[in-house]
Amino acid sequence: MQTNEPQTSTTNRPVSGVLLRAVLILLVVLAAAEGLARLPQVQRRLEVQSLGNYHYQFELKWFQLERYAAANGGVDVLFLGSSLVNSGIEPEALNQAWTAASGEPPLRAFNFGVEGLTIEPNSAVARLLVETYHPRAIVFGTEIRDYAANNGVETAENFLSDPWVQYRLNGKLSLRGWLAENSAAYRYFLAYRNWMTWSFAENHSNVIRRTDALTAAGYDIENRVAEDPHKPPDPADPEDAEAFEVFAGYQLAESRRQNLAEFLRLHENGETVVLIVEMPVVPEFYQFFPQGEAAYLEFVETVSGMTAAAGSYFLPAMPQELIPENGYSDRVHVNKFGAPVLSAYIGEWLAELHTEHGLDLRQEDGR
Repeated sequence: MQTNEPQTSTTNRPVSGVLLRAVLILLVVLAAAEGLARLPQVQRRLEVQSLGNYHYQFELKWFQLERYAAANGGVDVLFLGSSLVNSGIEPEALNQAWTAASGEPPLRAFNFGVEGLTIEPNSAVARLLVETYHPRAIVFGTEIRDYAANNGVETAENFLSDPWVQYRLNGKLSLRGWLAENSAAYRYFLAYRNWMTWSFAENHSNVIRRTDALTAAGYDIENRVAEDPHKPPDPADPEDAEAFEVFAGYQLAESRRQNLAEFLRLHENGETVVLIVEMPVVPEFYQFFPQGEAAYLEFVETVSGMTAAAGSYFLPAMPQELIPENGYSDRVHVNKFGAPVLSAYIGEWLAELHTEHGLDLRQEDGR
């Protein structure tokens, strides 16, 4: 007698089994890759990591600071700003002046100046650094271009829209952002993912070269010497024409005031002291601005006033006569001859804040 019993299909079992095994193998491979990527000997050989951020110099400084903090047990003072800080503040020279004037041990100081970053992205960078390293002080080196609404806009937009930055600052969850933060293997993948392209070797060697050029404390030495940095700018000179165009309608933007206010709120929160330093530029630079010296005076009055209102300290630009004749690489950047002088000037100011105002510039667990 024939019975009609329910038939069960077995065709899905092998497929599901294969998929499960494939997933397990993939997880094992990924776990192995992550484990290998965290080995010191592998990290020394691979040399370069990436967060996927388009601004590769920011990444150079980020990973250099990571190495510095690991070697020194933390960091006391971080210097933030644009290229003016990057090539203008030498932590070693600053510490020599600090120890001589204060009688205290050297500060664990790191230069986190990044080319092209105005106050808008730097106010975000400050938050990242405070959340990660909890420095006792952040010294922001600023100048008038930080407050021009049309200066550095594209750079700021690209930097701030980065998935890792969004993940860290705003908790915006994305696979790219999470992996860049948590996976060493993914960071190496990002650094070497284009290894088959024709431009990879050149780009990679450039990253290595610029990393090697940094001191352990993040200072990026500028060797160029300007022939005549005090030469008045000329609208007919192609090298000057762009700056005249950029600053033709200059006004101190409200949005940039808000960026400074955001920066100074870190000071008001109490964990980290925020100090503001005006970076020196040659007086002739202000001829690019229609308002001339009036624009400069408004900038100084606004920034110093906001800093004082936040209960912090502002250091006006170093007097021009103290900067050596060969101390500039152009109208706004000091070079390897000017940076030690400027750094000593700032170091003495920090010592004054410590000895006369009782400002503690070392982490509580600092050595």
